Amino acid sequence: MSSEALVPVKVSFSFYPADMAALNKQTVDLRRLGAAVRRGTVLRALIELTSETEMFAATVLLHRDYSAKAGPREADNVAGIPTVDLPPRLVTKLDRVVTELAAKDIAANRAYVVRAMLRSAPKPEAWASAVQKFLKDFPRRPRTVRAKTIKNAKR
Repeated sequence: MSSEALVPVKVSFSFYPADMAALNKQTVDLRRLGAAVRRGTVLRALIELTSETEMFAATVLLHRDYSAKAGPREADNVAGIPTVDLPPRLVTKLDRVVTELAAKDIAANRAYVVRAMLRSAPKPEAWASAVQKFLKDFPRRPRTVRAKTIKNAKR
């Protein structure tokens, strides 16, 4: 494995108010269940633990709901843009789902896929043990330690 494969990629997701509310609820409820998580950790765990097939299905269902809706997809403006350091393999995982969606004539990007997953995520009680295992397998970096990211890796 090259050292480039270990360098995290900064990825930002545009979220609407419903997405931010879902992310905040997941984060608070997982904390109440004993998981030491922040919002970025919840997003990383969700991307790591969700299969590509589940990502695809959640996005197709969100697309179906949006297609049936008259007018714009969302009534509100973007409420937040969380940025997460993802391992390149997770970025590639999201990109494969986006490519499969495009093959079915569904225009989507990484944020659209993550929003769909977040909106269809299990209740925190149902996946809290998986999050705990995720935290053991992929420990959080302290915020005081700045990771070298692809964005600033060549400086």
